Formats: sequence, C-alpha cells, structure tokens
Amino acid sequence: MPILVVIILFACAIGIVLALITLSLSRISGRVVEQYKQKLDDANTVINRSAPPDSWVQPFRTRIEDARAGNLNSSQDAFFAFFKGRERSLEEIGEQARKHCLKRLKMLTSFMEKGNFYDEDRTKNMVVNSLKSEYQRWTNCHWTDLVWHEDTETTD
Repeated sequence: MPILVVIILFACAIGIVLALITLSLSRISGRVVEQYKQKLDDANTVINRSAPPDSWVQPFRTRIEDARAGNLNSSQDAFFAFFKGRERSLEEIGEQARKHCLKRLKMLTSFMEKGNFYDEDRTKNMVVNSLKSEYQRWTNCHWTDLVWHEDTETTD
C-alpha cells in the first residue's frame, strides 16, 4: 500500500510541475507577442507620422516642462542637479531626448531588418528603407521637431 501512495504523490507532483511549466510558457509567449506588437506599432507610427512614438518622448516632455517651471520633481533630477551643480538646461534634456529617439529607431530598424514576418522582400525593403530615411532625417533635425511633433492628420 505505501508504494501506491508514493506513486500517486509522484504523479501529482509531476502534474503540478507540468501545469506550472504550461502556465509559465503561456505567460512568456503572451509577453513576447506584446513586445512584437509594440515594435510593429512603433514602426507604423514612425513611418506614418514621421515622428517618434509618444512612449519614447513622453518622459522627456515631462522633464522639459518641469525644467521650464523650475521644478525638480524626481529624486534623480535633484541628484543630477546637485551632482552637476546646476539644473539641466532645456537644450541638454532635448538633446538627450533626440539621442534616445535615434537609439530606439536604430534598434527598431535592426529588428525590422532581421524579422521574417513579411509577405515578400519588397515589403521588407520598403519598411526598412523608410525607417532608415527617418533616421537620417532625425539625425539632422532639432530636438524640438521630435519631442513636440504634433500629428497634423485629422481622423474621421
């Protein structure tokens, strides 16, 4: 009888482990799908609006507004101001935002270039070339064009 109990406990343990593995794989695949969706949405925004996604520039917009108002709300900004001996200028924050956007766009371009989710090579080339041309434009533009870009399209 004790062997039967051991076998039942072993089977239950195996079942629990397999259920946990299945749940973990499900959650991981959901996260991967969300990350792919976010990258595709970001590429769509860059190509269609010729501007960085709001999620890329919103933290910098907040910091710029705080700098204009003379507020140091976050402890990181307060530490940085103490460390440097002065508050950060709008130009410094703006240039940091522009560099951040260029870095994100370069990573996005690499992701889209390596991806194999296109229907044909012509589509892939069109997307990658559009992202590369935006990168060139952003390299030469002023940071305000990226941070404060307003969507001029009207939606019905």
